[in-house]
Amino acid sequence: MKQMTELTKKVLEFLEPDSTKWAYWTNRQTLNPISESECIEKFKTRILNAVSNSEKVIVAGDYDCDGISATTIMVSGLRKLGLECGFYIPDRIKEGYGLSETTVKLAYKKGYSLIVTVDNGIKSAQALSLAKELGMDVIVTDHHTMDEEVNCDVVVHPMLMEPCFKTLCGAGIAYECMRVLDVDDDYLLQLAGLASISDMMVVKGQTRALIQNGLNLMNKTHEKHIFSLATDRELNEKSIGFQVVPKLNAIGRLSNLANANNVVRYFLAHDDESIYSLGQQITQINMIRKQMSDQMQKTALLKCKANEDIYIIEDTSFHEGIIGLVAGSLCSRFNKPCIVLAKNEQGYKASMRSPEGFNCMDFLGPYEHFVVFGGHENAAGFSLNLNEFDMFEDFIHTRIKEYTYSVKTKKTLIIDDEELSLETIQSLDLLRPFGPGFDFPSFEIIHPKVKSLYDFQNHKHRKYTLESGLQCMRFNQSDSEYKKSVNSIYSFIGTVQINQYQGRKQVNFVIDEIVYA
Repeated sequence: MKQMTELTKKVLEFLEPDSTKWAYWTNRQTLNPISESECIEKFKTRILNAVSNSEKVIVAGDYDCDGISATTIMVSGLRKLGLECGFYIPDRIKEGYGLSETTVKLAYKKGYSLIVTVDNGIKSAQALSLAKELGMDVIVTDHHTMDEEVNCDVVVHPMLMEPCFKTLCGAGIAYECMRVLDVDDDYLLQLAGLASISDMMVVKGQTRALIQNGLNLMNKTHEKHIFSLATDRELNEKSIGFQVVPKLNAIGRLSNLANANNVVRYFLAHDDESIYSLGQQITQINMIRKQMSDQMQKTALLKCKANEDIYIIEDTSFHEGIIGLVAGSLCSRFNKPCIVLAKNEQGYKASMRSPEGFNCMDFLGPYEHFVVFGGHENAAGFSLNLNEFDMFEDFIHTRIKEYTYSVKTKKTLIIDDEELSLETIQSLDLLRPFGPGFDFPSFEIIHPKVKSLYDFQNHKHRKYTLESGLQCMRFNQSDSEYKKSVNSIYSFIGTVQINQYQGRKQVNFVIDEIVYA
């Protein structure tokens, strides 16, 4: 513990009051032994039978970073065994999430006898029943909530495995499947680590080990597929989350412009030319996604009325693949629940995001006319028929008046701005990865001594420079905030980051909230 700076110790005490557990958080974890669970053994037996019988196997994946990584891991490993292995990821807009009856029919016609789902399948009841009718076997590997029996031959799920595997994402499960078949390698481990970061899994157990060991390998080898999508030359879970993951997710979001199956081909490619070419395409699609997101957010902001307790925003220009990002952005900005809808020929697709303490599923539950409805506490997605928008809007505005909730107050770690140096911030790397279950804390600077301030982009953003030299950045300040006196500031709440420009590193404090006296 001697190598810890005071700031690192302060953060560790804040996140883990029990000092007997500190060694776990400060040491790199080794991978747990290969699972000996019944479901993993059944998986192994069925795959080895497929090898013996020279069966054709198709991997049915999902269009987000976790699903793409899981598909790559599974296909790569099964092909190493000599299996003829195809794969398919559905079109988010045209086909939606999960294994469909159409995919099952096509796989059957092409002579596939075994379907392996990754990061989906638990809820694909109709498709699974069809596969059984056609005499096809299905292995479902998934980590989503399993609340009923799954009609398939083998289910591999964290809840059926040893406790250390409970936090695995879809790609994490796929990697464990490759371990039991003895076809895992360093590259597949890196993809499992990447996906674990992208899917915001609890950073404990095997997930923590996958992230730590995956990142270590990435930075040691500068793996081409991952670093081609990054701007930093050294990666941690935060830079992966901001630089790499959005680019991979953009392909699934804009399925009218791109095909997620090509991202699997990108990760399976070995030659530099293919990696470079496909990487450029992925980056380009993400640029389009960013432009569309920015425009949709501007449109949405114009429709937000300050006195409303919940925002419900619809516009004919909205793209259904991006509405979740816009809803999340507005929810973070205003700390209010937000619903964003996109209209198409069939009806409305919608995404809801809510602050901590507001349960989306509980709030929306009484509405009886959803075409599709799913989600969890702070995020939900659903569909409405074309003629039901007005009825739904009336329901929302009535429901919010009767619905009681309390937004959780953010617990902050009070620090002195002089504690935030390049050395002390870098020393926090000892505790990485941060994430769900071990979140990087929100810092609070009480009575910041502001030396100067500078507004830019037509007062949209502001830079406060403190007497210590620390630069505090406030992005997207409101008009009311812009007009308030600096002397009335009680505290800054936010996080810290290290910015690099022309080889020089600098600590910035990014303000999430300004508390006024």
